[in-house]
Amino acid sequence: MVSWAGRYRSGDYVAVWNEMRAFGSAGMPASLREDAEDVARETMRRVAVNADALVDRLSSAGYRFACADAVRQPPTTDDFDAIAKAETVLGPLPLALRACLEMVGVVDLCGDGGSLLPHVRYHEPPGKSWDCGPDPLVLHSGMMLLDMLESAVGDLSLGCACTDSEEDEQCGFHEDGFFFDIAPDAAAKANYSGGGHGIHLPNANPDPLVEGTTAGEPISLIEYLRCSLSWGGFPGYRDRPAHVPVPEFVERLRSRLLEF
Repeated sequence: MVSWAGRYRSGDYVAVWNEMRAFGSAGMPASLREDAEDVARETMRRVAVNADALVDRLSSAGYRFACADAVRQPPTTDDFDAIAKAETVLGPLPLALRACLEMVGVVDLCGDGGSLLPHVRYHEPPGKSWDCGPDPLVLHSGMMLLDMLESAVGDLSLGCACTDSEEDEQCGFHEDGFFFDIAPDAAAKANYSGGGHGIHLPNANPDPLVEGTTAGEPISLIEYLRCSLSWGGFPGYRDRPAHVPVPEFVERLRSRLLEF
């Protein structure tokens, strides 16, 4: 039987992830986990290559990034350590999320598009209320996961109220979990007060749902990334009002990216 990873590398991208995703909240069986992890890492390797290509194309075109020092930061040993520390509380992260944190790292395409991407405005005057929200691709790091987790739980080395034998109730985190904002939402990416694209943790789903995206309904992490990259890193153009044309530059951004 051909492995998932073998099929994936042969181009069977969608079917392989559909089969892996079908395990849902039951999680990936131990006998299949190594194969599934191989798929997840290869997927996110391709996402990282695509992110680098978008940053190069935007930079070459004179795009003004909002955070020039944090546009693209591959994962570091600090990120790997942070992921491991977070997993001591959360248990194993969802396969797609863990691979994203370990293979992609930080991406931040927020900025001002000028005439190339006139609807992308971080520092420029806002568009009209009926205009388009392009939702630039942003991905947070393993360090950000740990920071958010410690904000919810406190110092992980100290435990929480749940570890006190005199406490009768679980703390809010251990009762309800928490949402890791893998990215800001579309409003925050336009420099307004906003929320986040959140993944609920703990979570055993190989491809966890992301809530708060421009898709409206929750969408899996892999499908969200596919949508974003199919629009050159600006997936808000998919749901633009009928009167808003897609800038020609979007086609240049999304051409010849790796499938995944």
